[in-house]
Amino acid sequence: MNNYKFKKERETELLEYFLAEYGYISSSSIQIIKASERPDFICIRENGNIVGIELCMIRRGHPNDIMFELLIEKQEHMSIDSALNMIREKAIEKEYKRLQIDWEIPEHTILLFSLTDIPLWKIKNFITIEHLPDLYDTGFSEIWLADFTSLEEFDNVELFCIKPEKLVGYYKRNIQKAYG
Repeated sequence: MNNYKFKKERETELLEYFLAEYGYISSSSIQIIKASERPDFICIRENGNIVGIELCMIRRGHPNDIMFELLIEKQEHMSIDSALNMIREKAIEKEYKRLQIDWEIPEHTILLFSLTDIPLWKIKNFITIEHLPDLYDTGFSEIWLADFTSLEEFDNVELFCIKPEKLVGYYKRNIQKAYG
């Protein structure tokens, strides 16, 4: 299997978890129409409106760095500062790309940050306009953070909505029984 296909399958899996929680929170469903590139997915809302979803992973980089932090520094997750800096940098990068001519439906794209290396509860109090002004200045129609750090254990995700205003806030995990 090539890397692109594997990446898209993994992104689809994560997106489906997000969409299930999103539907529960917003009382409105979104379904994937197709995988794309700019944005990552083209979807349809239950009202028939087309929406794009751009998925952005927030995780530590090179495996050697991760091993060093885990084994030497005893750091289980990426640091709060590293996570906030990465979110800030990725928001700027994705906004630049959203404004390019080849981006489909730029006015109706959701930016979804996938947290795989730091739990949402560790950074949720820092997701503010004071800490991340660039994030709040983008033209994405919606911005969400999804915590996938305990996906294997609890089979669901926590969410934090930055916009739209009517959904802003922290949506704690609906804890399910752990496997085993």
